[in-house]
Amino acid sequence: MRLRLAAGLLAALTLGASMPHAFAQSTVAPQHPGAPGYDALLDAATAPLRAALGDRVVVDVERLDRLGDWAFLQGTLRGPDGGRPDYDGTPYAERAAAGGMSDVYVALLRARPTDGPAHDGSEAAPAPAATGDDAPTGAPGAPDPAAIEWTLLDHAIGPSDVAWLTWPDTHAAPRHLFGF
Repeated sequence: MRLRLAAGLLAALTLGASMPHAFAQSTVAPQHPGAPGYDALLDAATAPLRAALGDRVVVDVERLDRLGDWAFLQGTLRGPDGGRPDYDGTPYAERAAAGGMSDVYVALLRARPTDGPAHDGSEAAPAPAATGDDAPTGAPGAPDPAAIEWTLLDHAIGPSDVAWLTWPDTHAAPRHLFGF
């Protein structure tokens, strides 16, 4: 009986039995400019920054990573000329003048296909494979990157500490997306 079970397991592995989705997408995938869906992801990640500071500040992206239907942006705040941002006349002016503002910007996002369920906590989130981040565009089960809607879950503009340290617990996000 054991020999038959072992032979069946070996045959399943050899014939390419599919792995559960939890294992299929356990690697953080860096996103790069020009890749399908990159601009939509970056726009969603930086929307609060544009809303708060307009064109006074741009983000020099250090990392924009995806893991399943999660994304994390970490970047450096710069002025349009590439130097330090000018916060005069903004809600951040006093904090920046007092030296309590870093040049860091971070954002946590969650994706869903535009026809999928929302991630508002009222429903179970789809399996990470739903966004097909490891599958090439056009692969079976991989949505068109333009059909993915990004929802901003959290962000920090110029935090004076590691504001995203609690995000894995607060948002049930995968810890290794953040590099810890």
